[in-house]
Amino acid sequence: MKTVVFNPVAVDDLEEIVNYIMQDNSVAAEAVRHDILNTAESLGDQPGLGIRPRFSAPRFAGIRYLPSEHYPTYLLFYRELSEEIEVLRIIHGARNLPALFD
Repeated sequence: MKTVVFNPVAVDDLEEIVNYIMQDNSVAAEAVRHDILNTAESLGDQPGLGIRPRFSAPRFAGIRYLPSEHYPTYLLFYRELSEEIEVLRIIHGARNLPALFD
């Protein structure tokens, strides 16, 4: 099993998501946080679960994404490194995804 780490941008993404949901429903916000973190941990056991994005830019080489298990509109973008899985971004699927990686 590989260790799963979140880069600072992914940490900010998660906090932004949770804070937004918390404005209306704190219980739902914590449920989403918990589900995203559990989905990320599952990547340590099975990093190949994710889908390769169809973005053509070379900067996306090696990046995969996996929808959150119970809240699939939230996508975890990650890459597998030799010792760990790095979560790069956590993004709502309705956003302009390629532009967020510039």
